[in-house]
Amino acid sequence: MADALVRETQKLYGLPLPEFTAARNARAKELKDGDPELAAAVAGMPKPSVAAAAVNELVREDPSEVRALVQSGKRLRQAQEAAVAGKKGADLNAAVQEHRAALDRVQRDLRRRKLSGATLEKAIQTLRVTSVDPELLPLLERGLLHEDLSAAGFGLDPGLVPVHAKRAARAAKPTPKPDPKPDPKPDPKLRAKLKAAESELADAEKRAAHALRELERAKENVERARRAVDEAE
Repeated sequence: MADALVRETQKLYGLPLPEFTAARNARAKELKDGDPELAAAVAGMPKPSVAAAAVNELVREDPSEVRALVQSGKRLRQAQEAAVAGKKGADLNAAVQEHRAALDRVQRDLRRRKLSGATLEKAIQTLRVTSVDPELLPLLERGLLHEDLSAAGFGLDPGLVPVHAKRAARAAKPTPKPDPKPDPKPDPKLRAKLKAAESELADAEKRAAHALRELERAKENVERARRAVDEAE
């Protein structure tokens, strides 16, 4: 059922937002006799927020800019993870600048849509989050977003990267050896913040993995149903 549900979602999410609810209900009614399971899934499809609908519309009208943002987001996340792992050669500054430039281009397109200030900020934040989260990227690329997303608990925050970049640059730059001094004690507050952030990320990844498993299970159900229909015909 998953493939069919994705197709139905893409069609419905491609409509103007004011038409969504009526179209969704009508489509669910059409499917009820032939595929009650799919009809129930369509009936339960959430209406996108105004910001999510604006992003979905942008994906359909200007996919090239969104693809560029997605690719830069992938490289940014890889650079962040490499820095966290202590790997050398990760150019974090370049990755940050590339992602920021791609995000700026998409922002310009969003501003042309005459969104309110609050809605525009939500759309931009949603783009920033989904473009660096591997579990959310498929929703962004297909224009299937339905809610506003914030950085807390979703992927890595691009705003934190310059700090890592500076640390990496300082580590790579040779400096004269100072006189031996006692190692400074780590700040317990910073460690607590890091632990909380890692916990939020782990929870988000678990939820995304569960959703992915549900999607795969739904795909299998669709394939079985399709084969049954083909055999019956």
